[in-house]
Formats: sequence, structure tokens, C-alpha cells
Amino acid sequence: MDNSVKMQAYIFFTVFYGGLIVGFIYDIYRGFRYYLNPKKIITFIEDLVFWIIATLVTFYILIKSNWGELRGYIFIGLFLGLYLYLKLLSKLIYPILLKILRLLCLVMKKVIKVIIFPFNMIKKILSPLFNKMKKAKDISGEIVKDTNKYIRIISKKK
Repeated sequence: MDNSVKMQAYIFFTVFYGGLIVGFIYDIYRGFRYYLNPKKIITFIEDLVFWIIATLVTFYILIKSNWGELRGYIFIGLFLGLYLYLKLLSKLIYPILLKILRLLCLVMKKVIKVIIFPFNMIKKILSPLFNKMKKAKDISGEIVKDTNKYIRIISKKK
């Protein structure tokens, strides 16, 4: 590998951009948590997925930029990119991301309503039929009980 200053600067800035990307992924994760309000076990799973994605992105950038060699300036670049993103860019991007996620949630709700609509119509049409069948079943059950009761009474009188 070429150890020139130019190559090391390229690697540093590539890893710096990787830190920015990991920060953006973190903002996406925060946005999902904001709208979904997950329970404890789901939070654990989301955390795990976030760290797996962040690790994969970091390793991909490391392998593409310098064949996976770890040096001190690589960690500095990664953490500097992440830190600057969280302190400067996140304040601008996170509110925009929340608006985009809210719009996506509204679109998903509309899509789900469209998908569920035919099933609701079928339920609305078939519901009276099922209610009548249930009443008929209840009436037939009462008839059987009454018949058994009278059969027992008649059989005792003999």
C-alpha cells in the first residue's frame, strides 16, 4: 500500500465521511424510535440492528478505502465525522427527517386502509349472516337441552 501523505489524507476523509454516514443512520434510527415507541424487547432488537448496520457500513468503508488496515488516524477520522455530524448536521437534518418519516407514516396508513377496505366490506356484508347463524345455533342448542330435559322427565315417570 502507498503510504504517502496524499493516500493517508484520502483514507482519513473517507473514514470521516463514514462517520457522517453512521451519524445519519443514527438519526434515522432515532426517528423510527420517535414514531414507533417500541417496548423493551423491540428496543433491544432495534439497537442490535442499528449496531450491526453501523458496523457493516464502517467495515465496508474500511475495506474499500484501505483494505481494512486499522490505524490511529482512522479511529480519529471516524469519531470526528460522527461527532461533527451529531453536533452540527443532526440539528438541521433530524427535524427534516422527522417530517419525512411522518409523511411516510401517513402514506403507510392510507395504503393499509386501502388494503383493509375490501376485507371490512366483506365483514360488513357477512356479519349479519353470521349473527343469524349464531342465533340459529343458540336456538337449536336450547331446543336440544329442552328436549333432553323432557326426555329425562318422561323416562322417570315410567
